[in-house]
Amino acid sequence: MAETNREISVVVVGGSYAGAAAANRLAGLSKKGYSGLKVTLVDKSTHYFHAVGFPKALVDAKYAEKAFLPFAGFFEPGSKHAFVQGQLEKVVDAHNIQLDNGQTIRFDYLVIATGAQFPWPINVSGSTKEAGLAEIAELRAGLDSANTVMVVGGGAVGVEVAGYVAATHPAKKVTLVHSGSRLLPGNFREGVSNGAVSKLRKLGVNVVLNERVELPGDSAFAAHMDSAEVHGSSGNKYQTDLLIRATGFRVHSEFIEPLETLCGQSLRVNQGPRFIRVLPTLQLKASMFPNVFVAGDVNDMPVTAKYAFKAEMQGDTAANNIKRMIECGFDVELANATSVDPAAAADVQVPALSNWSDFVDAIMVPIGPDLGVVQALKVAVSFFGLENLLVRLVKSRDFMLWMRKGFFQNKQAN
Repeated sequence: MAETNREISVVVVGGSYAGAAAANRLAGLSKKGYSGLKVTLVDKSTHYFHAVGFPKALVDAKYAEKAFLPFAGFFEPGSKHAFVQGQLEKVVDAHNIQLDNGQTIRFDYLVIATGAQFPWPINVSGSTKEAGLAEIAELRAGLDSANTVMVVGGGAVGVEVAGYVAATHPAKKVTLVHSGSRLLPGNFREGVSNGAVSKLRKLGVNVVLNERVELPGDSAFAAHMDSAEVHGSSGNKYQTDLLIRATGFRVHSEFIEPLETLCGQSLRVNQGPRFIRVLPTLQLKASMFPNVFVAGDVNDMPVTAKYAFKAEMQGDTAANNIKRMIECGFDVELANATSVDPAAAADVQVPALSNWSDFVDAIMVPIGPDLGVVQALKVAVSFFGLENLLVRLVKSRDFMLWMRKGFFQNKQAN
């Protein structure tokens, strides 16, 4: 085993679910004999936003305030670990990244966890808490003044938004339009999808399936806040004062292009969102860059893996594999081998690493604060309202924000 008190730099880009999990676990190693380890967390924003809780933040201003947690408080005060605010511009090579402000940060190991985004403010675009709250407040004001609301997109986010809007504003006419034949992604059982339709309708939501609508307004924003007549593919017309778009899942991966140039191969999928290709160990799928990991929604794992809690599990897997590589002195061997020829990285023996395993099958979708659907072990949970109780106890109270607060060490930061 190599000495673990040597200077080791781990850079984690993206402070959401996968990135926060990886950074937290790796920073903890510095208390367990890895005294030379420094973790640098990079994120474009000053605050983490609990995007999973957006449906509640939209209708509850007090909750929205709590849903922003300061990255300045992520690491313990006085530790060598650091938070750097900045947007990843490019991964320069096997040991350096560059931010949009020109700053270069060297790494021995890199975890890319930049995620994927819905249009803002479902994912806030502002780089500060104040800007993010203003985006959500703008949409909330549009909601408060609207009589009719249309939510486009019947995935989990769309179902949750429609449910919370209808439950909080029962006098408003709420319509959920989905292009598919049933709600929720394909990994949900049909019984769960049917249950979602039933509970939405119980709240007064008009659920329209097999319908595509022409989206008005700026596609970069999640909502159109003027009265509009929306045309559907069926020929139907819908009048709405507020249209909320829960579609348009986007991935930004252009920053990987320098590595593609260096290794002479594409490192991203060619069609649809440009997810970054990874090995089962979550390493970048390129032998020249074995010290680069990609965790969370930005990688090309199946759509069934693209949930917040699974991204967090991927962050843990990446961190554990980096720990294994540190123990074996891989970074030392890699640096020696590539000091003359970067291509020599492919010849460095990688220790046995763990594959990420998608073994957890439990999904909860709140539909307003009191209702919801649950799937566990590929079975729809529906027994005398047990699913509603489970959702209330586990998720709808604060969308599990309490779990995220545990990552933020410095309670004085704001």
